[in-house]
Amino acid sequence: MRDLPRAAFAALFAALATCTVGCSSNGSATNPPAGGIAISKTVTSGITANASLYEAVDGPDGRIWFTEFQGDNLAAVTTHGTVSEYPMGASTQPCGVAVGPDGNIWTGGFGSSIERVSTSGSLINTYSIAGAHICSIVSGPGGLLWFADYGNDKVGTISTGGTIVEHSLPAGASPSALAVGSDGNVWIADSGNNVIDKISPAGTVLATYSSGISAGEHPNAIIAAPDNNLYVTEDAFSATVSDKIARVTTGGTITEIGTLPPSTYPDELAVGKDGNVYFTEYNGTKIGKITLPSALVSTFAPGIATNGSGIAAGPDQRLWVGTRQTIYALTY
Repeated sequence: MRDLPRAAFAALFAALATCTVGCSSNGSATNPPAGGIAISKTVTSGITANASLYEAVDGPDGRIWFTEFQGDNLAAVTTHGTVSEYPMGASTQPCGVAVGPDGNIWTGGFGSSIERVSTSGSLINTYSIAGAHICSIVSGPGGLLWFADYGNDKVGTISTGGTIVEHSLPAGASPSALAVGSDGNVWIADSGNNVIDKISPAGTVLATYSSGISAGEHPNAIIAAPDNNLYVTEDAFSATVSDKIARVTTGGTITEIGTLPPSTYPDELAVGKDGNVYFTEYNGTKIGKITLPSALVSTFAPGIATNGSGIAAGPDQRLWVGTRQTIYALTY
């Protein structure tokens, strides 16, 4: 789960509704394509109760790493389903996670810090950032890790040596997530202004794009895809306004390609081994698929629990998804 507009944050945790549909690239309902998505493994052993597995990454050690927001841990699962948990410290509330250019695991959360962790699970360093809330961190330009700091309404970089630089965004910004585009720039889902920001590797705001985002939609997660576009989940936080999936070109053209039922809360995104983009529903039990290059949006009901969030394509040709206290391996 990404960080959210402050007014919507409590609503997300209280959400209990489910349901979604398949959508075509123009937003109309379709039937899911043949094939589908199915559970091949369900893992509960070794996971802290109500851990809240929020974000995931395919690690360099052959394991899939998850953040446990409520558990204050990182959790790593082997493709056989063995889970190891690694404490990050009380109240760190880890949220974003990435593999750094140094081969270590990097995580940030609501604990006003970034942690560097070895693939053996040892906490190497903790780097403090006053007031930081970090639910998105990626390896980016300049051999740096880039992060969205919702707490300070900034984006920042951290070197593998621990040097931190933060960059200001337009007034009202609340960066929930970021991704490195095929153009080499950093693209930000700005849930405060309901826009997409583009900044240079030097941290200069190059442009802000809003045309194409429906009223009431809050950009949530963002990912760069193999078709050279970026894809965004949009949450309306409304019982009557539909949630959306959008495509963003590197020229700044935003097109909403899929419409989901209200209160679905499409959440994290991952590029599958098949080159398509997949997403979770925080407030549902389905997995979404954006088929490329057609941008057809479909959803599947493999039988996972609600509160799906973290998703990553594992080294075993399966999708790995985390929910409240369960990890699922999905064939696709």
